[in-house]
Amino acid sequence: MDEYLTINFDNYPVRFTFDGKVSVIDVIKAVSDSNHPFPIWEKLITEHPEVLMYCENYSFQKEESLPVVGGKGWEKILKFLPYYVLRQGLI
Repeated sequence: MDEYLTINFDNYPVRFTFDGKVSVIDVIKAVSDSNHPFPIWEKLITEHPEVLMYCENYSFQKEESLPVVGGKGWEKILKFLPYYVLRQGLI
């Protein structure tokens, strides 16, 4: 089990690694106000696979590994994320 820090944004917990990376799935949940972040993430990485080079997998507690990303990676992801969040009802 890896160590991490959780910060709540509204009603959504967002997990951070101790080296400053954030859970992509948690942020998508918080930003989209959705309990179904995986379709948004899957669509984004299907259409923009280059963002994956900034991600790594991290295991939070007993869960399967989830993508985490640092600051430079978020710059890339945030260019695309609003489009996919707005489209979430159409995905």
